[in-house]
Amino acid sequence: MVMAGRRSYSGVSAQNLSTESSRLLSVRGNYAALSLILVGVLYNAVLAILVARGLQLGYSSVAAVEVLITLSCLAMSVSTGLSSRDIMPISLLWLIFALALISSISFDKIYIGSIRNFALIAVFAMLGQRMDIKFIRKAFFIASAITLAVLVWEIASVESYASFFSPARYYELTRGTAVSEFDDSGLSVGTIAFEGRFSLGIFSGRRTSSIFLEQVSINSYAIVCMAFLSGMWGSLTKKERFLQISTILLIIASNNARMGALMCLVMPVGYFIFPWLNRNLILAIPFLILGLIFSLGSHLQNAVGDDLTGRLGVTYRLLNRLNLADLFAGNPLFVEKTFDSGYAFIIASIGLFGGFAYLLFLVYYPRHENNEQTRASWSLAVYILAWLTVGGTATFSIKTAALLWSFIGCLSRSTGELQIKERNRLIERPLVRRRPPIASSHGLSGRR
Repeated sequence: MVMAGRRSYSGVSAQNLSTESSRLLSVRGNYAALSLILVGVLYNAVLAILVARGLQLGYSSVAAVEVLITLSCLAMSVSTGLSSRDIMPISLLWLIFALALISSISFDKIYIGSIRNFALIAVFAMLGQRMDIKFIRKAFFIASAITLAVLVWEIASVESYASFFSPARYYELTRGTAVSEFDDSGLSVGTIAFEGRFSLGIFSGRRTSSIFLEQVSINSYAIVCMAFLSGMWGSLTKKERFLQISTILLIIASNNARMGALMCLVMPVGYFIFPWLNRNLILAIPFLILGLIFSLGSHLQNAVGDDLTGRLGVTYRLLNRLNLADLFAGNPLFVEKTFDSGYAFIIASIGLFGGFAYLLFLVYYPRHENNEQTRASWSLAVYILAWLTVGGTATFSIKTAALLWSFIGCLSRSTGELQIKERNRLIERPLVRRRPPIASSHGLSGRR
């Protein structure tokens, strides 16, 4: 009776889990997934090193690497079987593909940028939900250790850093970014710290980039690390906490990052507030931001400059230029003008329908079943929705998206699901291992 009851319980649990989640990766699979995540973070730095040594690369080389990473993540995820948890990322990607197709036909211009952006979100989220959280922690630890080491090197000797990576040359070949004839530093043009720009006053000179080679992604990376700390603080060792905090603080201080500095104030407060908030409140954030922008239209219509007011002014003017057709499925001819305005970039890329679908994904894909999940999910939403006020593309960079979405995917597994898996594992494992009987000399002599 007892054995029958145990067998029935295990079978029902396994059946329920098959609809809720896919099988987790093996240890070898987790190491492969860890490698893919780190390649996503580091491959630009590796290619830049090759360019600095004379290798001629172009945009096609970068695109090929990203396609290979994306397909590898997808293959690893599919190899474990699909589940109900995969419906949301796959559905989001399908909708973005449909909107890109409609937009490309309507404007007679092939546009796949949005497909690439949301493919990264989908595949890394799917990969993460199949990984052990220990390997996500390893990924963040390794990435931050390398980032911090290179950042210290860059601060100590910017000339040798520029010579080793040659960021300006790399971005000229692979992105078409023009190199200024008045700047022979070899650094990315965006790292120039001009008069009047925000500064913490701790470091002077060029804004730092570390392994990210440009000044924006490293700022974004610091905030991603804050979201990781917010969700995992209680599980991290002192060494992990120290490394992440040191990396974040040195990035913000040396990069003079406005958004990073702001998030340094918001995230610690959010750590205590987020668990008390309803996830549905996230839905209101972009509408409040856009409502504020249009209510201040008279003040923002002529606002210019590389500060918050100037960026909001850009957003106001760009959104006013969109027509009804653009709002429906986006406008690929307009995308390149929106890089300094995240909300305009989203609408130009995927239209209002796509933007609302993305918002729903941000709200309802991450789980909010415990405090850790809620903190990480709110941190994700605050980061992305706040960043969209000042920029469009940074949150879609594989340098940070690989870590962020694999973390969110992994942490979004159901707590009940994990408890059932552990209980089934214990039930199916023999509680006592019986050793084979050892024949004694007395027993043998007795049988004789």
